[in-house]
Amino acid sequence: MSSITTIFSTILASTSTMPAGWEFLDPIVSVLKSVLVPLMILVGTAGMIYAIVLGVNLARADTTEKREEAKKRMINAIIGLVSIIALILLLTIFVNNIDTWLGSVEDIDTDTDVIISNLLTLKS
Repeated sequence: MSSITTIFSTILASTSTMPAGWEFLDPIVSVLKSVLVPLMILVGTAGMIYAIVLGVNLARADTTEKREEAKKRMINAIIGLVSIIALILLLTIFVNNIDTWLGSVEDIDTDTDVIISNLLTLKS
């Protein structure tokens, strides 16, 4: 379990600041970075416990109907767990790269201003 914590702590370890004009996002990003690793561990643990309970229910099912119901629940639980973990990982990638993306948005805005001024110069 500590290796998982180490991996996600390393992923979340970037300590860059937001570009000019986006500083108000610093507290939000820092809170997200501190919450994502424990959230991942909590979701993974809860999902594994639930999958084990469903597996026991599947093994103890007396009739075919109960087995089919337990099988459906287990498949849905696994799909839900994988989806939640994937979304948390995507949020992690977003949080780590938001400052880079916002910096590139500022560059694009500057380039857009230059392009518009060049177009206006060509028009006149």
